[in-house]
Amino acid sequence: MSIKTFHIIFVVLSTLLALGLGFWGLNNLPFMSVIAFPGSVALIFYGIKIFKKFQTLQP
Repeated sequence: MSIKTFHIIFVVLSTLLALGLGFWGLNNLPFMSVIAFPGSVALIFYGIKIFKKFQTLQP
């Protein structure tokens, strides 16, 4: 597994985990949702940015 593949998988799993934490926090710890949802949005933008950068790199 290349570092590119690992990085993309790690960002996707981190985003899903942050979203899951945010939805869980809605009922249990609302403050946790305030932190988790913006974090997941930031991870989505980071993932898009890094994916575009990986497309320009040669294999």
